[in-house]
Amino acid sequence: MSTQTAAGYADHGPAAPSESARDLPPAINAESGRLDVMGVGGIGYYRDVTGEGPAVVLIHSINAAASAYEMRPLFESFRGRRRVFALDLPGFGRSQRGDRPYSAAMFAEAIERFIVDVASPQGEAVDAVASSLSSEFLARVAVRAPALFRSLTLLSPTGLGPFRPAGGPASALLRRALHIGPLSEGIFRLLRTQSSIRYFLQKSFVGSVDEGLLRYSTQASAASGGRFAPVKFIAGELFTRDAMAELYEPLKVPTRVVYDQDPYTRFDRLDALSRANANVTAHRVAPTRGLPQFERTADVVSVIEGPAPRAGAVT
Repeated sequence: MSTQTAAGYADHGPAAPSESARDLPPAINAESGRLDVMGVGGIGYYRDVTGEGPAVVLIHSINAAASAYEMRPLFESFRGRRRVFALDLPGFGRSQRGDRPYSAAMFAEAIERFIVDVASPQGEAVDAVASSLSSEFLARVAVRAPALFRSLTLLSPTGLGPFRPAGGPASALLRRALHIGPLSEGIFRLLRTQSSIRYFLQKSFVGSVDEGLLRYSTQASAASGGRFAPVKFIAGELFTRDAMAELYEPLKVPTRVVYDQDPYTRFDRLDALSRANANVTAHRVAPTRGLPQFERTADVVSVIEGPAPRAGAVT
């Protein structure tokens, strides 16, 4: 594992920076480092350990231009008060990219190893926060290793809309097409233009798009080897078919679901989940459209740090 500072980029360990780390500036102005995990590759991360108490671990969403920048408002809110960490998932940001077998299992393994080896090597339970599809990966870890967590906060999580049926022949054809090199390259090239990224980001903001997020997302999506993980996402290969039954209902960790309106996911089964699992509570943070950490930062921090309300409550 190597550790760097965002200002100096001084390498204090034997591991060389990943290809994307050489291309990209830091998403967060904080100490940065890299963790190498067998079968996962190099994981870039940011940390501020000047605060006290249980660590807060921040996990960005999955999309064509994802990175730890998505968690920057929360990182800045916790900096100096709590020990806070934000990682770039494999294939995104400053983590290792390239043509590899990206899967929900790989992302879950990256999150678990990061918590165990970097965020809480002494074994103290952490407060973990994940956005959108990454909520499924985080829940997967929490189901198999609940002792790692003091709480989970899921921001606009996927997997709570109508049951996701298995795709038919058309879906299978699309998945095969997306793995044809020239075709996937062409599709991703269109998706990573600044105008395209602005279009998709605007859907997730009630007000104006955060311009810093837009600029960094454009840079991040252009880094070498950046299309492979997003293509798996676009093809629908990173979702759990019934995340509610497999991942959310079995949770034994206090879990807060932050939601409102989101053009990319639905919450039809959230009330049923909060009734079925006493550890899960729902918290509406409005008005937001999928990125509440940007437009209602203080409200999200309050949910993360606040006591869990009574079982099955919806606030």
